[in-house]
Amino acid sequence: MGHVIVLTGGASGIGAAAAARLRAGGCELHVLDVAPPAPALGARFIECDMGRREAIDAALGRLPDRIDALVNVAGIPGPHPATAVVAVNFLGLRHLTEALLPRIAEGGSIVNVGSSAARDWRDQAALVESLLATRDFDAGLAWLAAQHAHWSANPYKFSKLCTAAYTYRAAGLAYPRRIRVNCVNPGSTETALTPAFRRLVGPDRYDWGVAQIGRAGRPEDIAPVIEFLAVGPCPWLNGVEILVDGGYVAGLVGGWIDATAAPEAVMHTGN
Repeated sequence: MGHVIVLTGGASGIGAAAAARLRAGGCELHVLDVAPPAPALGARFIECDMGRREAIDAALGRLPDRIDALVNVAGIPGPHPATAVVAVNFLGLRHLTEALLPRIAEGGSIVNVGSSAARDWRDQAALVESLLATRDFDAGLAWLAAQHAHWSANPYKFSKLCTAAYTYRAAGLAYPRRIRVNCVNPGSTETALTPAFRRLVGPDRYDWGVAQIGRAGRPEDIAPVIEFLAVGPCPWLNGVEILVDGGYVAGLVGGWIDATAAPEAVMHTGN
């Protein structure tokens, strides 16, 4: 029997590409999403809004008692309400992860999908860690309401900052049973979310960034990395963020991409 995998957000984009690879590798797949994945995938679909604690709790009752890996892909951009973005992208991810942790087999894995926008989360560590310190989903919602002015200008970015930072905490929670927790941070990748991202930063700046590396990423560029972290032979790879962006950040760091030439960002939050 293949690995038993729970994957969120498997109906489209990166989640669908990762699901296809995992199924092709013989995995038994349980997909949590608001929409069903393609029937040909042959996965078990459990309808679940990752932004609602009660929906996640209901889904938990339909998942296997033992799994080998959890892959957290589900995410939404603006113009959804700011709180909904963080609820789906981070609070739901955290709630599901900690609820399923006792079911993950020793030596299993957790894969979080963040964003290249999260690579600088340490620059906002105090704010991020404040949300991470909340005890549960509902306390997280209360924190978002109380601190709304401090994070809501770009809720997508903030949610991914939290996801990347949480990976390190989750690695500590999982370590006693040798469960690995890693984070994949994709760069600009063409999915159904792309139009929202282009509006967020401005089409000129988005397109300029893509042009620096020749093309946008595709879900199929990200899926093999997710698969490797979830079920691949990498038992010593734990607690890391892996940037999958075609080399864009390498260009900024190495000086062969001149960030000063980029068009000015235009923030349209939709909130």
